[in-house]
Amino acid sequence: MDPPVVRRRCARPDSALAAAASFSYDYRTRTVCLDDGLAPAPSHHDLCCGHAARLRVPHGWQLIDRRAVAPVVPAPAAR
Repeated sequence: MDPPVVRRRCARPDSALAAAASFSYDYRTRTVCLDDGLAPAPSHHDLCCGHAARLRVPHGWQLIDRRAVAPVVPAPAAR
């Protein structure tokens, strides 16, 4: 019998979407790494595609996007 598939959700409290990427901090080098897939480590945080595409890092830090292809997220419709 196969183990049940666990679907992880985006870590952002305003999102109920499935996680598609994970990010982690390296405080020593002031970098944030964004990776494909989901890393089951307590130091990694899951994000949906939209939040991963809009991820911003603190001033003075560098974002390293290691995803194979950064997905394009459509802009929300104007109201």
